[in-house]
Amino acid sequence: MGNKIRVIIALLVIVGVGFWSVNLVRERSYSGSNFTFKVGSGSVVVTNQNQEPIPVEMRSQGRTATFRMESADLGLKESSKRQSSGRSTYHAVSFELPPGPAKIDLTRGSNVYFVSNSDQRIDAVVTPMQARSVRTTFIFTGLVILAALYYISHTLQHWWIWPLRSKLAKRKQQSKSTAA
Repeated sequence: MGNKIRVIIALLVIVGVGFWSVNLVRERSYSGSNFTFKVGSGSVVVTNQNQEPIPVEMRSQGRTATFRMESADLGLKESSKRQSSGRSTYHAVSFELPPGPAKIDLTRGSNVYFVSNSDQRIDAVVTPMQARSVRTTFIFTGLVILAALYYISHTLQHWWIWPLRSKLAKRKQQSKSTAA
């Protein structure tokens, strides 16, 4: 009974880590007006559906939460500026979002939010992590899954190896007898 519980726990670890990593890196879509959504440390493609520019802001909470953003579509390369509002301190970059799509990349920083206080409609697709972070996340996930599979195999005393070895031995004997 103890081995079954260990195997079940290892399988739950595999499923949990797989779900965590896919949920962490998947794209998210947002649509609406007058809203805030998390960009993380990746990029966002924002589409202004109206004919007039919209004032928007990229913001991160905290005294040391600096970030840097770049957008070739908007002609921006800016670092965040520290702002204070009562007891809370945050870093922000404010800019005008022109009509049509614009891609914004975060080149430094994390936990950054896109803030729109306008009643005009905005559509956005967020990629919450940069490519190197995605790669690192999937490598970590793969290593954890391999370790859990080895743990399962070790717990079951590698029972799957014995039938494989016997089949390989039979093939080797058959090849020797046909060669002679």
